[in-house]
Amino acid sequence: MVMRHEGPDDAPVPPGAVSLATTRWGSGPGRALLLHGTVSAGATWWQLAETLAADGYEVIAPDLRGHGTSPRADSYLLADHVADVLALGAGWDLVVGHGLGGLLGALAADAGSGSDPGSGRRFARRLVLLDPALDIPDDRFETGAAAEIAEAAHPRSPRAVQAAHPAWDRRDVTAVVAAAKAADAMAVARTLRDNTPWRYTGVISRLVVPTLVLSADPAHGALFPSPTGVELMIRNPSVRVRMVVGAGHAVHRDRAAAVSAAIRSFLW
Repeated sequence: MVMRHEGPDDAPVPPGAVSLATTRWGSGPGRALLLHGTVSAGATWWQLAETLAADGYEVIAPDLRGHGTSPRADSYLLADHVADVLALGAGWDLVVGHGLGGLLGALAADAGSGSDPGSGRRFARRLVLLDPALDIPDDRFETGAAAEIAEAAHPRSPRAVQAAHPAWDRRDVTAVVAAAKAADAMAVARTLRDNTPWRYTGVISRLVVPTLVLSADPAHGALFPSPTGVELMIRNPSVRVRMVVGAGHAVHRDRAAAVSAAIRSFLW
């Protein structure tokens, strides 16, 4: 499967948005948007992207502002990140987001839905959130933020990443290390700390788009707590929540086949 990386172009973007670099796979007719988390980049989606491309999707994975080869910016508020995502277009058949990307996908789908309940559907037909970063307690937040900032400032070696994740595909290790080296530590710090308190679960309650949340296993450091999933399914019939047993926060790398199968089942 051919992967194409494209830098920011001269296409007009909304005020406040920056033009994001993208990595692309496939040629359609379906359209999928993949949104990475902190200290990551679009190219890290290669495994799921190749699966979706083989299933008939044109897959686009941007580098968020301050990550990869996308521009650095003066502001890293969530509203700015969402503006960047919305500038990539609408009408996606599928949007998948991991961690921070899951929150951004949900916020983009929710944008404007207070005045027009159908507006979220125009952004995406289906939404999949992989262990999304929605609600992080203050005592856990600072520890996690410090670790993410340190990862961007002092990326681990391929050997260290592979040792920490022995089951990962070698290409995942290479892509994750490259993404960490390309991420701007200041951008990571601003994205995390300028948007506190980190309390965003409410956006899932408002979604009108069919949404699948694939959480990590609590025994392996899940960000998304199981009780929250049960509550969300009760409050919003558009939301389904499943736990990926044995997977840590990087569910799509820890158990790639299980995640692909769950997404295919959700789409079909």
